[in-house]
Amino acid sequence: MNEQIFQKALQTVASRRLHAKSENDRRYREVDARIPQIAEINRQLAQTATKILDTLQSGENIAERLETLKRQNLEAQQISASLLKAHGFPEDYLDMHYTCEHCQDTGYADGGYCDCLKKLIASFGISRMNEYAQLTLASFDQFSLEYYRGKLDEQGRDCFQTMQQILQACRRYAAEFTPSSPSLLFYGRTGLGKTHLSLSIAAEVISKGYEVIYDSIINLLQQVEREHFGREHSEMDTLYLLLHVDLLILDDLGTEFDTPFYISTIYNIINTRINRGLPTIINTNLDLMSIRRRYEERIVSRLFAVYECMHFVGSDIRLMKKKNSAPLI
Repeated sequence: MNEQIFQKALQTVASRRLHAKSENDRRYREVDARIPQIAEINRQLAQTATKILDTLQSGENIAERLETLKRQNLEAQQISASLLKAHGFPEDYLDMHYTCEHCQDTGYADGGYCDCLKKLIASFGISRMNEYAQLTLASFDQFSLEYYRGKLDEQGRDCFQTMQQILQACRRYAAEFTPSSPSLLFYGRTGLGKTHLSLSIAAEVISKGYEVIYDSIINLLQQVEREHFGREHSEMDTLYLLLHVDLLILDDLGTEFDTPFYISTIYNIINTRINRGLPTIINTNLDLMSIRRRYEERIVSRLFAVYECMHFVGSDIRLMKKKNSAPLI
């Protein structure tokens, strides 16, 4: 775990706790000014610790006196709640309200790191990864179907109609996204819009507040390999983030080296995220037969059986744009 990211997460949790304390103090001042009776009750409750200490030091009828103090405190709290309600405040208005009630904004619970701290560490780690990937988001509005008009695929079907359906499906996917959305496999030759539409999905999903990791599969696998074999000081646990992020987008499947470590890592990512019900979008220039030839059956079966496959068709848009922008001679 990167120490800088860890300390940033701890500072965020500490800031939340200070904010909760500051807000609680503000609410007490507000109530003291508007409801003098509660101000007196609060002063009496604040003396409880001193009364308990005096009781313990006296050594006389300790259990009975402690029970009396407990009963008096409960009665005072009930009166305070009733007064708050009568003056239009919630009954728990003077309670401390933490961002995370489980750890009370300390970052630690049940003898270890609280889930809230783990989520912050993952979030900061994901942001760092996307900075390294130089993630540039696209939008659906920038995706032009005109490049597909008047073209037919290998089976003689209208490319415009096919890509129009894919664009609509991607828009719907982004609009309805949750961390339990289905996984998608975008396949087809290079330059047909797979990266553009997956980045457009990423942009909308991020705008909803979800975490997204997007990068080429070779970059991510190389980072996991460096961390696994200890050839590089680990900036973060990359594999952990890949297995837990809300949406993982793997670009250029099939460009990675064909090594046992890479293949087993790909299987681990695909299988683990399926088991956890987390969505993945995979882009590849391979066709379905090439995927079958390149990967083990355990990977192929999961891709074809679980993922929703979208076949991108048409002509290479990059080449068309380059041709259209070429200077006249």
